[in-house]
Amino acid sequence: MAPANKGMLRTVLRAATNGYAYRIMNRLLFMLVSIFSMTTPAVAGDLPKEIVQLVSVVKSIKGVSDAGIDKIYLPDIKVTDLGLPGPYADLPIATLRRSKGALENELLISVNFKIHENKSGLKALEFLSWWVRDQSRGGENMQIRSIGLPPIVGNTKQLGHTLRFTIDWFYTSASQDMSLLLKNISEKAKSIEYSYGVYKSAF
Repeated sequence: MAPANKGMLRTVLRAATNGYAYRIMNRLLFMLVSIFSMTTPAVAGDLPKEIVQLVSVVKSIKGVSDAGIDKIYLPDIKVTDLGLPGPYADLPIATLRRSKGALENELLISVNFKIHENKSGLKALEFLSWWVRDQSRGGENMQIRSIGLPPIVGNTKQLGHTLRFTIDWFYTSASQDMSLLLKNISEKAKSIEYSYGVYKSAF
């Protein structure tokens, strides 16, 4: 993104309050966030600070080797799409199929992360699993899942190299206010950071 356009994305997002703009901005943000999960820190400078904050907090947990965020406007996903390969296969298929699709204006914010293959990694997974459980008990529609790819593809053995985890946060807002979403993302980042500070000695 050119220097003259830096900060423009955040400005447009905060101004997007009607339904059509909300959907368009969601798609744009989803594309940029998907890129962020696998690119350099330079890209992070062009993203809303709340997203960078959440990813940074998750990455700071001892045992987490990588993290990123995806964001999808779920009403665009049809139930018939859930059998498709690629990114569709990573969706919370059982949840969407059981509800016969998304709720009105429902977003899926996926916090994706990988862990080190040691005790620290397992402790990080256990910690985040507890945090998600606690958030869910508190009223958030949130769950954690593991994702893996086929053990062998062609002549390539993948087993032992594709395991990753995702926190599914099903977010809805009647106001469709993007600034409110970013505020909520920041609050989740602060919650994880606070909890990690409280229990850091357990690691």
